[in-house]
Amino acid sequence: MSTAHARKSSIQQTLHEQLTSRQPNIIYDYLSPTPSHLLNISLADFLPPSCYPANFKFPDLTLPYSSTLGRDECSDTALLPQSHHLVYFSPQIPSNALLDDGTDPLQSPGPPFVRRMWAGGSIAFNTKSAEQLRFDNVRAACIEQIVDVLVKGNDGDEKVFVNIERRIGVAEAGDGPQTNPNGGSCAIASGKSAMVDQKLSKRYHVGNNDDIGGASLVETRNIVFMREKNIATAKEDCARPPKILKPTGEPDFEVRITPTQSLLFRFSALTFNAHAIHLDPLYCREVEGHRNLLLHGPLSLVLMLSVLRSQLQPGEMIKRFDYRNLAPLYANEELRVCVGKSTNKNNKYEVWIEGKEGGYAVKGSAVIGPLDGTALACVQHDQLDDAAGIPSIKILTRFTMS
Repeated sequence: MSTAHARKSSIQQTLHEQLTSRQPNIIYDYLSPTPSHLLNISLADFLPPSCYPANFKFPDLTLPYSSTLGRDECSDTALLPQSHHLVYFSPQIPSNALLDDGTDPLQSPGPPFVRRMWAGGSIAFNTKSAEQLRFDNVRAACIEQIVDVLVKGNDGDEKVFVNIERRIGVAEAGDGPQTNPNGGSCAIASGKSAMVDQKLSKRYHVGNNDDIGGASLVETRNIVFMREKNIATAKEDCARPPKILKPTGEPDFEVRITPTQSLLFRFSALTFNAHAIHLDPLYCREVEGHRNLLLHGPLSLVLMLSVLRSQLQPGEMIKRFDYRNLAPLYANEELRVCVGKSTNKNNKYEVWIEGKEGGYAVKGSAVIGPLDGTALACVQHDQLDDAAGIPSIKILTRFTMS
């Protein structure tokens, strides 16, 4: 074994042991419709109405009463729109605990791996109606833990991929973190202080891989941590032409969007995210080697699922979504969100985002299925519409938004 390989193996072993031994972090939130409503308002000028959730009635921006949401049993107006969980369950740590780039330290391996990017992930949704997240102002919980660590790259240019699992669902009376007498704050002390309620962990099937249990959804995030760049390298990277991987097919539906700096700021605020790559153009150029502000990984995910939503039939939902971030997306540059139905599987869609050069920036796939307990009622509802002469066919078209 070479010296470089031995050193890499040592880093892998050390970081894997250190990071996966951190206690799970538990985040509580209340399912108020306000964060979701503000996200809808933020995206209203960028998405066509067909991509809006059922509970958003633009241009009326009035927040609806919670009691009026979802009166139609076939509608999903009472349900938290899929992907909107991303503006809930934010890290709850004080400003003085943030790292130099504005990020939280919860999954960071520490120096010298001080830069981070969102590499991809997945979301598996519970299809049981009783387990859905709803706008009922109840207390919900997110159990977040590091499940794997992988070191890749050459000696001196290693990249640390940290795989994080988040299990989210409704909390019951009595759920809460247990105090660990050996530590302080869980979020600040690398998870050594608060132990997740064991009843909650058991109900959410924490540690059972793809078994969703009583959780509403299970999300995985793959975050890559990298070494610091010097100014000269950052300048070279900023000027280097991007690598372009062109899609091989055409979408059935597309939406063109030019995200603005204001949109990035609003999404940062909604997600309690102070990462400088979304807020400071000078930092992007001189420290990270990017030509402008970068789109958030979660914002790309919201855009993809919003456009995909417009292609689903009543009673259908996204069961699973997997995606990889392949190239950065920048503020003030047009992107194209694309959806295409699989040619050999009726319940599968390919979803991707192309950057301004026309190459893949994000590539994902979705599996679709019925929401248990609502499919029959919604089919009957469609049949009544057909009998009244109201067509229920979706027309595939193209939109350009700026």
